[in-house]
Amino acid sequence: MSLLAKLWSRRRERPLFVAVTAVVLGSLLVYPVVDFWLRANFEFTSTFQYNDFGAYTGAINRWQEGDSLYRRTADGGFWGTYLYPPIVIFLFLPFSALFEFEMAAMTWVATTALLLWVGLQTLVSQLGYDLRWWERLGLAWLVAGFHPVILTAKMGQAALFMGAMLAFAAAAMVAGGNDRDSKWPLLSGAYTAVVGFVKFAYAPVGAHLLHNPRRMKGALLLVPVVLWISIRFFGIEAHYTYIEVLEWGVNKGSDGARSPTLWLPPYFKPLAWFHAPQLLRAVVCLGVVGLAVLAPPRARNAVFALGVATFPLFTPQTYAYYFVALLPAVVLLLDWELRHDGYPELVLFGLLCVHLHSYGLKFLVHNMPDYFPVWEQWLRPHYLLLQPGLWGTSILVGLAAVRVAGTVDPAAIAARVSETVDRSTSVVRKASSSGADGD
Repeated sequence: MSLLAKLWSRRRERPLFVAVTAVVLGSLLVYPVVDFWLRANFEFTSTFQYNDFGAYTGAINRWQEGDSLYRRTADGGFWGTYLYPPIVIFLFLPFSALFEFEMAAMTWVATTALLLWVGLQTLVSQLGYDLRWWERLGLAWLVAGFHPVILTAKMGQAALFMGAMLAFAAAAMVAGGNDRDSKWPLLSGAYTAVVGFVKFAYAPVGAHLLHNPRRMKGALLLVPVVLWISIRFFGIEAHYTYIEVLEWGVNKGSDGARSPTLWLPPYFKPLAWFHAPQLLRAVVCLGVVGLAVLAPPRARNAVFALGVATFPLFTPQTYAYYFVALLPAVVLLLDWELRHDGYPELVLFGLLCVHLHSYGLKFLVHNMPDYFPVWEQWLRPHYLLLQPGLWGTSILVGLAAVRVAGTVDPAAIAARVSETVDRSTSVVRKASSSGADGD
Protein backbone atom coordinates (compact mmCIF):
# COMPACT_ATOMS: atom_id res chain seq x y z
CA MET A 1 0.00 0.00 0.00
CA SER A 2 1.34 3.44 -0.93
CA LEU A 3 1.87 6.13 1.70
CA LEU A 4 -0.99 8.18 0.29
CA ALA A 5 -3.30 5.16 0.48
CA LYS A 6 -2.25 4.57 4.09
CA LEU A 7 -2.91 8.22 4.85
CA TRP A 8 -6.39 8.11 3.30
CA SER A 9 -7.21 4.93 5.20
CA ARG A 10 -6.76 6.86 8.47
CA ARG A 11 -9.20 9.65 7.59
CA ARG A 12 -11.81 8.41 10.07
CA GLU A 13 -9.36 7.35 12.75
CA ARG A 14 -7.34 10.61 12.64
CA PRO A 15 -9.28 13.21 10.64
CA LEU A 16 -7.26 16.16 11.96
CA PHE A 17 -3.96 14.55 10.96
CA VAL A 18 -5.26 13.83 7.46
CA ALA A 19 -6.61 17.37 7.12
CA VAL A 20 -3.36 19.01 8.27
CA THR A 21 -1.38 16.70 5.98
CA ALA A 22 -3.54 17.75 3.04
CA VAL A 23 -2.95 21.44 3.81
CA VAL A 24 0.82 20.97 4.11
CA LEU A 25 1.07 18.87 0.95
CA GLY A 26 -1.07 21.35 -0.95
CA SER A 27 1.09 24.26 0.19
CA LEU A 28 4.30 22.52 -0.86
CA LEU A 29 2.86 21.37 -4.19
CA VAL A 30 1.73 24.82 -5.31
CA TYR A 31 4.63 26.86 -3.99
CA PRO A 32 6.99 26.47 -7.01
CA VAL A 33 4.23 28.01 -9.16
CA VAL A 34 3.58 30.69 -6.54
CA ASP A 35 7.27 31.57 -6.44
CA PHE A 36 7.37 31.89 -10.23
CA TRP A 37 4.35 34.20 -10.13
CA LEU A 38 5.86 36.30 -7.34
CA ARG A 39 9.13 36.71 -9.23
CA ALA A 40 7.24 37.80 -12.32
CA ASN A 41 5.10 40.39 -10.54
CA PHE A 42 6.87 41.73 -7.45
CA GLU A 43 10.29 43.27 -6.97
CA PHE A 44 10.65 42.15 -3.35
CA THR A 45 10.86 38.49 -4.36
CA SER A 46 14.41 37.16 -4.42
CA THR A 47 15.72 35.82 -7.73
CA PHE A 48 18.32 33.24 -8.74
CA GLN A 49 21.45 35.39 -8.39
CA TYR A 50 23.66 32.85 -6.55
CA ASN A 51 25.34 35.55 -4.46
CA ASP A 52 26.68 33.13 -1.84
CA PHE A 53 28.13 30.84 -4.48
CA GLY A 54 29.91 33.93 -5.76
CA ALA A 55 31.58 34.26 -2.35
CA TYR A 56 32.75 30.65 -2.62
CA THR A 57 34.21 31.07 -6.09
CA GLY A 58 35.81 34.35 -5.03
CA ALA A 59 37.69 32.49 -2.27
CA ILE A 60 38.78 29.84 -4.78
CA ASN A 61 40.14 32.50 -7.10
CA ARG A 62 42.06 34.22 -4.28
CA TRP A 63 43.54 30.91 -3.13
CA GLN A 64 44.64 29.98 -6.65
CA GLU A 65 46.27 33.41 -7.00
CA GLY A 66 48.14 32.98 -3.72
CA ASP A 67 46.04 35.43 -1.69
CA SER A 68 44.13 34.89 1.56
CA LEU A 69 40.88 32.94 1.42
CA TYR A 70 39.25 35.44 3.77
CA ARG A 71 38.65 39.07 2.87
CA ARG A 72 37.94 41.70 5.51
CA THR A 73 35.37 44.39 4.88
CA ALA A 74 35.90 48.07 5.59
CA ASP A 75 34.53 47.74 9.14
CA GLY A 76 36.98 44.96 9.97
CA GLY A 77 34.41 42.16 9.68
CA PHE A 78 33.81 39.51 7.06
CA TRP A 79 30.25 40.27 5.95
CA GLY A 80 29.36 39.00 2.48
CA THR A 81 32.62 37.09 2.02
CA TYR A 82 33.76 33.48 2.38
CA LEU A 83 32.94 32.29 5.93
CA TYR A 84 33.67 28.54 5.85
CA PRO A 85 36.72 26.56 7.00
CA PRO A 86 39.54 26.51 4.40
CA ILE A 87 39.04 22.89 3.36
CA VAL A 88 35.41 23.47 2.42
CA ILE A 89 36.36 25.19 -0.84
CA PHE A 90 37.13 21.68 -2.16
CA LEU A 91 33.35 21.16 -2.26
CA PHE A 92 32.92 24.00 -4.71
CA LEU A 93 36.20 23.67 -6.63
CA PRO A 94 35.05 21.01 -9.15
CA PHE A 95 32.02 23.07 -10.16
CA SER A 96 34.06 26.26 -10.47
CA ALA A 97 36.75 24.49 -12.48
CA LEU A 98 34.38 22.84 -14.96
CA PHE A 99 31.86 25.61 -15.67
CA GLU A 100 31.41 29.32 -15.97
CA PHE A 101 29.88 31.02 -12.91
CA GLU A 102 26.15 30.70 -13.63
CA MET A 103 26.37 27.14 -14.91
CA ALA A 104 28.64 26.20 -11.99
CA ALA A 105 26.14 27.62 -9.50
CA MET A 106 23.21 25.88 -11.17
CA THR A 107 25.09 22.56 -11.23
CA TRP A 108 26.02 22.95 -7.55
CA VAL A 109 22.40 23.59 -6.63
CA ALA A 110 21.12 20.69 -8.76
CA THR A 111 23.71 18.26 -7.36
CA THR A 112 23.06 19.13 -3.71
CA ALA A 113 19.30 19.09 -4.26
CA LEU A 114 19.62 15.61 -5.78
CA LEU A 115 21.64 14.48 -2.76
CA LEU A 116 18.96 15.83 -0.42
CA TRP A 117 16.22 14.05 -2.37
CA VAL A 118 18.12 10.74 -2.32
CA GLY A 119 18.98 11.16 1.36
CA LEU A 120 15.36 11.71 2.36
CA GLN A 121 14.26 8.70 0.30
CA THR A 122 16.92 6.59 2.01
CA LEU A 123 15.77 7.74 5.43
CA VAL A 124 12.11 7.04 4.69
CA SER A 125 13.00 3.56 3.39
CA GLN A 126 15.12 2.78 6.46
CA LEU A 127 12.16 3.68 8.65
CA GLY A 128 10.24 0.88 6.94
CA TYR A 129 8.08 2.75 4.44
CA ASP A 130 7.83 1.52 0.87
CA LEU A 131 7.77 4.39 -1.61
CA ARG A 132 6.25 3.87 -5.06
CA TRP A 133 8.11 5.35 -8.01
CA TRP A 134 5.55 8.12 -8.38
CA GLU A 135 5.82 8.90 -4.68
CA ARG A 136 9.57 9.29 -5.10
CA LEU A 137 8.99 11.77 -7.92
CA GLY A 138 6.35 13.50 -5.83
CA LEU A 139 8.84 13.80 -2.99
CA ALA A 140 11.20 15.65 -5.33
CA TRP A 141 8.46 18.19 -6.12
CA LEU A 142 7.56 18.56 -2.43
CA VAL A 143 11.18 19.21 -1.50
CA ALA A 144 11.45 21.76 -4.31
CA GLY A 145 8.28 23.40 -2.98
CA PHE A 146 9.68 23.91 0.53
CA HIS A 147 10.44 27.65 0.64
CA PRO A 148 13.82 27.38 2.45
CA VAL A 149 14.96 24.98 -0.30
CA ILE A 150 14.06 27.47 -3.03
CA LEU A 151 15.65 30.28 -1.01
CA THR A 152 18.97 28.47 -0.61
CA ALA A 153 18.89 27.52 -4.30
CA LYS A 154 18.47 31.17 -5.29
CA MET A 155 21.51 32.08 -3.19
CA GLY A 156 23.66 29.13 -4.27
CA GLN A 157 24.02 28.34 -0.57
CA ALA A 158 25.38 25.16 1.04
CA ALA A 159 22.23 24.44 3.07
CA LEU A 160 21.01 21.78 0.61
CA PHE A 161 24.28 19.90 1.04
CA MET A 162 24.00 20.12 4.82
CA GLY A 163 20.44 18.85 4.77
CA ALA A 164 21.52 15.94 2.56
CA MET A 165 24.35 14.96 4.91
CA LEU A 166 21.97 15.04 7.87
CA ALA A 167 19.47 12.88 5.98
CA PHE A 168 22.17 10.30 5.26
CA ALA A 169 23.37 10.51 8.87
CA ALA A 170 19.84 9.82 10.10
CA ALA A 171 19.38 6.96 7.63
CA ALA A 172 22.65 5.34 8.72
CA MET A 173 21.66 5.74 12.37
CA VAL A 174 18.32 4.03 11.78
CA ALA A 175 19.98 1.26 9.73
CA GLY A 176 22.38 0.52 12.58
CA GLY A 177 19.59 0.18 15.13
CA ASN A 178 20.87 -0.93 18.52
CA ASP A 179 23.42 -3.39 17.09
CA ARG A 180 26.68 -2.68 18.91
CA ASP A 181 28.75 -4.38 16.20
CA SER A 182 27.17 -2.54 13.28
CA LYS A 183 29.29 -0.24 11.12
CA TRP A 184 26.33 2.04 10.39
CA PRO A 185 26.75 4.17 13.55
CA LEU A 186 30.31 4.97 12.47
CA LEU A 187 29.01 6.15 9.11
CA SER A 188 26.25 8.17 10.78
CA GLY A 189 28.86 9.91 12.92
CA ALA A 190 31.05 10.61 9.90
CA TYR A 191 28.18 12.21 7.97
CA THR A 192 27.41 14.38 10.99
CA ALA A 193 31.05 15.39 11.32
CA VAL A 194 31.04 16.57 7.71
CA VAL A 195 28.20 18.94 8.58
CA GLY A 196 30.17 20.31 11.54
CA PHE A 197 33.30 20.76 9.46
CA VAL A 198 31.48 22.71 6.78
CA LYS A 199 29.86 25.09 9.27
CA PHE A 200 30.38 25.10 13.03
CA ALA A 201 27.06 26.89 13.49
CA TYR A 202 25.44 23.49 12.92
CA ALA A 203 27.07 22.11 16.10
CA PRO A 204 23.77 21.31 17.94
CA VAL A 205 22.92 18.72 15.26
CA GLY A 206 25.61 16.54 16.83
CA ALA A 207 23.51 15.87 19.94
CA HIS A 208 22.90 12.31 18.77
CA LEU A 209 26.67 11.67 18.85
CA LEU A 210 26.55 12.03 22.64
CA HIS A 211 23.84 9.39 22.71
CA ASN A 212 25.98 6.63 21.20
CA PRO A 213 29.76 6.07 21.57
CA ARG A 214 30.10 4.48 18.15
CA ARG A 215 28.49 7.42 16.41
CA MET A 216 30.83 9.71 18.33
CA LYS A 217 33.76 7.50 17.32
CA GLY A 218 32.73 7.76 13.66
CA ALA A 219 32.76 11.54 13.94
CA LEU A 220 36.08 11.73 15.78
CA LEU A 221 37.85 9.40 13.35
CA LEU A 222 37.27 11.96 10.62
CA VAL A 223 38.78 14.86 12.58
CA PRO A 224 42.54 14.15 12.22
CA VAL A 225 42.19 13.30 8.54
CA VAL A 226 40.32 16.49 7.71
CA LEU A 227 42.63 18.65 9.83
CA TRP A 228 45.75 17.19 8.21
CA ILE A 229 44.41 17.77 4.69
CA SER A 230 43.27 21.28 5.54
CA ILE A 231 46.58 22.33 7.08
CA ARG A 232 48.51 20.57 4.32
CA PHE A 233 46.84 22.61 1.57
CA PHE A 234 46.08 25.91 3.30
CA GLY A 235 48.61 26.32 6.10
CA ILE A 236 48.21 27.36 9.72
CA GLU A 237 47.67 31.06 9.05
CA ALA A 238 44.41 30.48 7.18
CA HIS A 239 43.06 28.55 10.17
CA TYR A 240 44.00 31.34 12.59
CA THR A 241 42.06 33.73 10.38
CA TYR A 242 39.10 31.34 10.37
CA ILE A 243 39.06 31.50 14.19
CA GLU A 244 38.69 35.26 13.83
CA VAL A 245 35.80 34.66 11.43
CA LEU A 246 34.10 32.48 14.06
CA GLU A 247 34.61 35.11 16.76
CA TRP A 248 33.15 37.77 14.48
CA GLY A 249 30.15 35.55 13.74
CA VAL A 250 29.42 34.90 17.43
CA ASN A 251 29.68 38.61 18.22
CA LYS A 252 27.46 39.43 15.26
CA GLY A 253 24.89 36.94 16.49
CA SER A 254 24.80 38.55 19.92
CA ASP A 255 24.09 42.02 18.51
CA GLY A 256 20.59 43.45 18.61
CA ALA A 257 18.40 42.53 15.64
CA ARG A 258 17.17 45.08 13.18
CA SER A 259 13.42 45.54 12.94
CA PRO A 260 11.48 42.91 10.95
CA THR A 261 10.08 45.82 8.93
CA LEU A 262 13.54 45.93 7.29
CA TRP A 263 12.70 42.53 5.91
CA LEU A 264 14.75 40.34 3.60
CA PRO A 265 13.85 36.74 2.61
CA PRO A 266 16.54 35.10 4.82
CA TYR A 267 15.51 37.18 7.87
CA PHE A 268 15.19 35.09 11.03
CA LYS A 269 15.98 36.44 14.48
CA PRO A 270 14.44 33.91 16.85
CA LEU A 271 15.89 35.11 20.17
CA ALA A 272 16.39 38.83 19.54
CA TRP A 273 13.30 39.58 21.67
CA PHE A 274 14.86 37.84 24.70
CA HIS A 275 16.92 40.07 27.01
CA ALA A 276 19.71 37.48 27.51
CA PRO A 277 19.81 35.32 24.36
CA GLN A 278 23.32 33.94 24.94
CA LEU A 279 22.36 32.75 28.41
CA LEU A 280 19.22 31.10 27.03
CA ARG A 281 21.27 29.39 24.31
CA ALA A 282 23.70 28.03 26.89
CA VAL A 283 20.94 26.74 29.17
CA VAL A 284 19.00 25.06 26.36
CA CYS A 285 22.11 23.48 24.86
CA LEU A 286 23.08 22.07 28.26
CA GLY A 287 19.58 20.66 28.54
CA VAL A 288 19.85 19.01 25.14
CA VAL A 289 23.24 17.55 26.08
CA GLY A 290 21.77 16.16 29.29
CA LEU A 291 18.83 14.56 27.51
CA ALA A 292 21.08 13.08 24.82
CA VAL A 293 23.37 11.51 27.42
CA LEU A 294 20.61 10.21 29.69
CA ALA A 295 18.19 8.90 27.05
CA PRO A 296 18.08 5.14 26.45
CA PRO A 297 19.08 3.62 23.07
CA ARG A 298 15.45 3.34 21.93
CA ALA A 299 15.19 7.14 21.93
CA ARG A 300 17.87 7.60 19.23
CA ASN A 301 15.45 8.94 16.58
CA ALA A 302 13.95 11.49 18.95
CA VAL A 303 17.41 12.55 20.15
CA PHE A 304 18.51 13.11 16.56
CA ALA A 305 15.40 15.16 15.86
CA LEU A 306 15.91 17.19 19.03
CA GLY A 307 19.48 18.15 18.16
CA VAL A 308 18.66 19.13 14.59
CA ALA A 309 15.54 21.08 15.54
CA THR A 310 17.52 22.94 18.23
CA PHE A 311 20.09 24.17 15.72
CA PRO A 312 18.24 26.92 13.79
CA LEU A 313 16.53 28.19 16.92
CA PHE A 314 19.56 28.52 19.19
CA THR A 315 22.66 28.94 17.03
CA PRO A 316 24.07 32.50 17.43
CA GLN A 317 23.66 33.72 13.83
CA THR A 318 20.82 32.07 11.95
CA TYR A 319 18.92 32.47 8.67
CA ALA A 320 15.75 31.13 7.09
CA TYR A 321 17.64 28.84 4.71
CA TYR A 322 18.94 26.90 7.74
CA PHE A 323 15.44 25.41 7.94
CA VAL A 324 16.42 22.96 5.19
CA ALA A 325 18.20 20.95 7.90
CA LEU A 326 14.84 20.38 9.61
CA LEU A 327 13.56 18.05 6.88
CA PRO A 328 15.22 14.83 8.18
CA ALA A 329 14.27 15.82 11.75
CA VAL A 330 10.65 16.24 10.67
CA VAL A 331 10.68 12.79 9.05
CA LEU A 332 12.05 11.17 12.21
CA LEU A 333 9.73 13.04 14.56
CA LEU A 334 6.69 12.39 12.38
CA ASP A 335 7.51 8.67 12.34
CA TRP A 336 7.93 8.71 16.13
CA GLU A 337 4.54 10.36 16.69
CA LEU A 338 2.77 7.95 14.33
CA ARG A 339 4.32 4.87 15.92
CA HIS A 340 3.58 6.04 19.48
CA ASP A 341 0.08 7.37 18.78
CA GLY A 342 1.21 10.90 19.53
CA TYR A 343 0.55 14.21 17.83
CA PRO A 344 1.85 14.08 14.23
CA GLU A 345 -0.35 17.11 13.51
CA LEU A 346 2.01 19.23 15.62
CA VAL A 347 5.00 18.11 13.58
CA LEU A 348 3.29 19.05 10.33
CA PHE A 349 2.05 22.35 11.74
CA GLY A 350 5.61 23.19 12.79
CA LEU A 351 6.81 22.37 9.28
CA LEU A 352 4.09 24.58 7.78
CA CYS A 353 5.10 27.52 9.99
CA VAL A 354 8.70 27.13 8.89
CA HIS A 355 7.66 26.89 5.24
CA LEU A 356 5.61 30.09 5.52
CA HIS A 357 8.15 31.97 7.62
CA SER A 358 9.69 34.43 5.15
CA TYR A 359 6.65 35.69 3.28
CA GLY A 360 4.39 35.12 6.25
CA LEU A 361 6.52 37.52 8.28
CA LYS A 362 6.52 40.04 5.45
CA PHE A 363 2.73 39.88 5.27
CA LEU A 364 2.42 40.41 9.03
CA VAL A 365 4.74 43.43 9.23
CA HIS A 366 4.17 45.07 5.82
CA ASN A 367 0.62 44.25 4.73
CA MET A 368 -1.41 43.77 7.89
CA PRO A 369 -0.84 47.41 9.05
CA ASP A 370 -2.31 48.60 5.73
CA TYR A 371 -5.48 46.61 6.31
CA PHE A 372 -5.71 47.27 10.06
CA PRO A 373 -3.85 50.41 11.20
CA VAL A 374 -4.39 49.46 14.84
CA TRP A 375 -2.31 46.32 14.15
CA GLU A 376 0.89 48.34 13.90
CA GLN A 377 0.02 50.47 16.90
CA TRP A 378 -0.49 47.46 19.14
CA LEU A 379 1.96 44.91 17.79
CA ARG A 380 4.92 46.77 16.27
CA PRO A 381 6.95 46.44 19.54
CA HIS A 382 6.29 42.70 19.40
CA TYR A 383 6.96 42.02 15.72
CA LEU A 384 9.85 39.70 16.59
CA LEU A 385 7.37 37.41 18.33
CA LEU A 386 5.32 37.15 15.14
CA GLN A 387 7.99 35.23 13.24
CA PRO A 388 6.34 32.02 11.96
CA GLY A 389 9.70 30.24 11.99
CA LEU A 390 10.07 30.99 15.70
CA TRP A 391 6.85 29.18 16.48
CA GLY A 392 7.47 26.36 14.02
CA THR A 393 10.92 25.51 15.37
CA SER A 394 9.74 25.97 18.97
CA ILE A 395 7.02 23.38 18.37
CA LEU A 396 9.51 20.89 16.93
CA VAL A 397 12.07 21.45 19.68
CA GLY A 398 9.48 21.29 22.43
CA LEU A 399 7.84 18.13 21.11
CA ALA A 400 11.17 16.37 20.56
CA ALA A 401 12.36 17.35 24.06
CA VAL A 402 9.17 16.00 25.62
CA ARG A 403 9.52 12.71 23.72
CA VAL A 404 13.16 12.26 24.71
CA ALA A 405 12.46 13.20 28.33
CA GLY A 406 9.62 10.68 28.37
CA THR A 407 12.08 7.86 27.66
CA VAL A 408 14.44 8.74 30.50
CA ASP A 409 14.05 6.38 33.46
CA PRO A 410 15.35 7.98 36.69
CA ALA A 411 15.48 4.60 38.42
CA ALA A 412 17.66 3.13 35.67
CA ILE A 413 19.95 6.16 35.80
CA ALA A 414 20.25 5.91 39.58
CA ALA A 415 21.09 2.20 39.29
CA ARG A 416 23.72 2.96 36.64
CA VAL A 417 25.29 5.67 38.81
CA SER A 418 25.27 3.37 41.83
CA GLU A 419 26.93 0.60 39.82
CA THR A 420 29.61 3.01 38.62
CA VAL A 421 30.27 4.22 42.17
CA ASP A 422 30.51 0.62 43.43
CA ARG A 423 33.01 -0.25 40.69
CA SER A 424 35.09 2.82 41.46
CA THR A 425 35.05 2.01 45.19
CA SER A 426 36.08 -1.56 44.45
CA VAL A 427 39.01 -0.41 42.31
CA VAL A 428 40.17 1.99 45.01
CA ARG A 429 39.97 -0.72 47.66
CA LYS A 430 41.96 -3.16 45.53
CA ALA A 431 44.57 -0.51 44.87
CA SER A 432 44.80 0.28 48.56
CA SER A 433 45.04 -3.39 49.45
CA SER A 434 47.79 -3.94 46.89
CA GLY A 435 49.71 -0.97 48.29
CA ALA A 436 49.37 -2.32 51.82
CA ASP A 437 50.69 -5.75 50.76
CA GLY A 438 53.65 -4.10 49.09
CA ASP A 439 54.54 -2.23 52.29
